[in-house]
Amino acid sequence: MSFAEQIQAMMPDLVNGKTHQQVEEKLAAFDRMQGSHVVNGFKFPAAVQPSNLEALKTFEVRDDDVYVFTYPRSGTHWVGEIMQYILHDGKGDYDRTFMNNGLEFTSTDDPIQLDGVTPGYKLYAAMASPRCIVSNCLESFLPPQIFTKHGKVIYVARNPKDVLVSLYNLMGAEQLDFDEMFFGFVQGKVVLGCWFDHVLSYWNHRDKENFLFIKYEDLHKDLRGSICKLAKHVGKDLPDDVIDDIVERVTFGGMQKTYQQIEEEHGEEGKLMTRFLGVTPWLRKGKVGNWKNTFTVAQSALFDKIYALRMKGTGLDFDFEL
Repeated sequence: MSFAEQIQAMMPDLVNGKTHQQVEEKLAAFDRMQGSHVVNGFKFPAAVQPSNLEALKTFEVRDDDVYVFTYPRSGTHWVGEIMQYILHDGKGDYDRTFMNNGLEFTSTDDPIQLDGVTPGYKLYAAMASPRCIVSNCLESFLPPQIFTKHGKVIYVARNPKDVLVSLYNLMGAEQLDFDEMFFGFVQGKVVLGCWFDHVLSYWNHRDKENFLFIKYEDLHKDLRGSICKLAKHVGKDLPDDVIDDIVERVTFGGMQKTYQQIEEEHGEEGKLMTRFLGVTPWLRKGKVGNWKNTFTVAQSALFDKIYALRMKGTGLDFDFEL
């Protein structure tokens, strides 16, 4: 049996009192409400327009580019912020386009009304070097030049239980029960697809010279050491005092302070940088193991079985609590 068939067979007969078909219908209605659509078999949010994905095929990669790729809710903004400080020698007066513009996204406060809004790839194309470009892009949709030029790639992966809870609180909590979100997530039926496929596709590139695969949990265990590792990857040798200053700025409290300043200085435009659709803060808990406050014992046990099935033989594992 395929992975999908094996996982489907593991699911309980009823999900929050609903049959699988009823849950599928509710997930489909949620997708329609969000304007989600499918391209080449993958589900994308409305803000990732088919024309954007087509444009990535010819996107010009520069040799001094830095790319931060993640599955959603895996430390995108955190590592994006760290890399900007590193690239600008600890100074905070850099272009903050990355905060609300993923490479493949057309970002606005209304994800359905995108006419006249400049897509992320065009904004990045016009940006001066060195560019720090963030994206949740699936590996199969990456600009081909990522693999032929010398831009530096960083992939940040986070344990999937925390990812699921964070994603649910950001996008689904008002429309779905957690049981239903769980059902969709473990089967890859959410926007941007299966966490396992996304993470493992980048894991396969871990030995390439311009790729660095890091874990969200490792940043928590050793923030300073992780920042030094990131700086080395992009060829930056920063003094100890600059590293220390970056560490202070990118703690959860430090980032909250920065985001508050951005909102105070830029108003509603600032909130588009610091909040999802200008409403829900990107910064939520910033912790490892918060999933335990949401998962039931049965859900955790089922997830562990699915995780063991998908990760077996990959050489990749995660800390689910610290």
